[in-house]
This record gives sequence, C-alpha cells and structure tokens, in this order.
Amino acid sequence: MNGTERTRRGESGRSRLPLPGVLVTVVAVGLMALVSWTAWPDLPETVHGGRTNLDGTPNMVPRMVLVLALPLTTGFLAVALSVSAVVGPRFQGALHEALSLPGAPTARSVTRGMNAVLCLLSLFLLVTHGVLVLGQAGWDVPVARVTGVVVGLFLVGLGLALPRPEPRDGHDTPLVRWWVAAHRPMRIAIALVGLVQAAVVLLVDHALVWILAPLLLLPAMCAAMVHPVLRGRV
Repeated sequence: MNGTERTRRGESGRSRLPLPGVLVTVVAVGLMALVSWTAWPDLPETVHGGRTNLDGTPNMVPRMVLVLALPLTTGFLAVALSVSAVVGPRFQGALHEALSLPGAPTARSVTRGMNAVLCLLSLFLLVTHGVLVLGQAGWDVPVARVTGVVVGLFLVGLGLALPRPEPRDGHDTPLVRWWVAAHRPMRIAIALVGLVQAAVVLLVDHALVWILAPLLLLPAMCAAMVHPVLRGRV
C-alpha cells in the first residue's frame, strides 16, 4: 500500500465532528432566543398550538412552550446529527463489509453532508421560529407566504448540498453506476422544485397552489432516477 492510498483511506475512515454545522446551529439558537426575548412582552399567556381539539376548539399552549419548542428541537437535532457523523461511518462500513453491499459513504462525505443538513435545518427552523413567535405576538407577518418561500429555499439548498456517492473499489455494478449517474439529475430536480416553490409563493396569491407546488418533488425525483437508464449510462 503506497502513501497516497494510506492517506486516502485514513481520510475516508476518520470520523469528524461537523463543526461548521454545529456553529451555525449555535448562532441560530441564539437568534431564536433574541426573537423570543423581543416578542415576549407582546405574547399572550396562552397561544395557539397549531392543532384543533376534538370539539373543534383551538389547542392552546403556554407561551413558554412556543418560545422553547423549536430551539430545543434544533439543539436536539444538532446533537443527534453530530453523534451520527462521528459514529455512523464506522457502523455503516462494518455493515457494508458484513453484508457485501456495493458501497459505503466515507467519513469525509458523511461529515460534509451533516454540515450541510445542520446549516439548512438550523436556518429553516430559525425562520420558522421567528415567523411563529412574531405572528403570535401580533406582528404583521405573512406566515404562510414566508414559510412557503423558506421551504422552497430549503429544497434548493438540499439539492445543491446532496453529497455525491463514493462507491468502494471493486463494486462497479449496474446498480452502483445507476446511482452515481442519477446523482446530478437528482440534485438538479430537487433544486428546480425548490425554485418553483419559492417563485409560486411569491407570484401566485393562492394558498392552495402553494401547498400543491412541493408535490412536484415526487415526479421530478422519479424523472431523475429514470434519466440514466434512458441515456444508457447503466
């Protein structure tokens, strides 16, 4: 085994904490706290919990639940994804070896993916928290429109950050070639649906259309999976 190969294997097997994603999460939680502190005097003692009771009345929760729900969720996701980034590659590598599966993600690709997911989720939950808290505090916030645009931008970011598969040596099978070839169309499909979602929310003044736009994701992903077969890349 030469030095280059040892270096490559060392990089692929070294589990790392997704530090940039964790830092973005910490900043997002801090901004959530700032939003909650700003809106707290204007929040009623009980706020709408987002659900309806069986008798048709709105489900009301203490305002403390509203201001803590998404920050705590964001922190929990940061811890869970960080642990997964450190432990996951070792477990997945052992599982793929035991079952002779086509390939396993490298530790480096897992760390990149977790950084992207943490950044996207933190920013998405930050905006959602701000919209919900400020809306309940009486601010004139177009909740549905802002949320719809954020969902679209989240899909764009997800498509751009989708990690490229890195199959192991000696596993050049049709299934592996298909998955590698489908990666780029899949990224484009997800990002385009996100752009369509954001554009529809900004340009069309109808909430039903906003809800239906993300449903384009399923046919777009199916088309991306079929594309390599039609192009003869399998």
